[in-house]
Amino acid sequence: MAHIGVLQALEGAGIRPDIIAGTSIGALVGGVYAAGKLDELEEVSLGLDWKKAAGYFLEVSFPRSGLIEGTKVTDFLSEIVGSAKIGALPVRYASVAADVMTGNEVVISDGDLVSAIRASISVPGIFTPARRNGSFLVDGGLVNPVPVSVCRAMGADVVIAVDLNNGRVKEAPQAGLPEKTSPEGGPGRSGVAAVEIFAWLEKKTSGFDVRFLEPVKEWMSRDPAPGIFDVLGNSLRIMEEQIAAARLEIDRPDMLIRPAVGNVRFLEFHLAGEMIAEGFRSAKEVLAGGAVPEQGRGGASEI
Repeated sequence: MAHIGVLQALEGAGIRPDIIAGTSIGALVGGVYAAGKLDELEEVSLGLDWKKAAGYFLEVSFPRSGLIEGTKVTDFLSEIVGSAKIGALPVRYASVAADVMTGNEVVISDGDLVSAIRASISVPGIFTPARRNGSFLVDGGLVNPVPVSVCRAMGADVVIAVDLNNGRVKEAPQAGLPEKTSPEGGPGRSGVAAVEIFAWLEKKTSGFDVRFLEPVKEWMSRDPAPGIFDVLGNSLRIMEEQIAAARLEIDRPDMLIRPAVGNVRFLEFHLAGEMIAEGFRSAKEVLAGGAVPEQGRGGASEI
């Protein structure tokens, strides 16, 4: 959600991107911005704690290709942008995904906005792949984490890039959240705790006999090993950090903004306020260092 703060800082400086290309959450925030609904996304994000986030994203299902089917994510996005079509947006927009069967980069610049975002945020193993034209699409961070090249191909003369990969995995988690952001009864700074997920599942499956889960619950609660979301999420981050560093050497943006949000983990939406503030701060810092030409601006972003 740091992208929200970055976009707010850019607008405050009189900079409105003509083109937006995004990968993963960058595709989500960028798509919502292109649809003119950024304020609505910020309002919803600031009202989320981990339990509400779980209600939006976690589903009691046993999908074949991922832990989360993704229906609730698309419903969540539809509540904000409705049935918007990319071709009708006031800002040119594209999301970046990867074909999980071929490894090809897939740039989606037409059709349904929600479907384009859903494809780009499909973290492998966590979300099931999105289907498009016979292909199975996953998080575009596997091929192009900060899509500067896509903005150039769309006609941008000047590209402002937002990179949240630099140093993400190497940063040690903080010992604890500030009291004002610690969700009551929620997981600690180590991520969404297994015991809390099981408590949520028990409520969702009220009336069903789920006693068979008790041994698993006990084992996961006492084992200090990272949870499955951390394993899958950090594995992707390790790859993305290396890919982003290499590609940014080749596809150099005219301005690079790097918010320090490396310690934020999957489903930590209760930190939205801090992420937005850091995005705003980092963008203001970079903007203070140099002016951006007025014409042909594009934005490339990823989280």
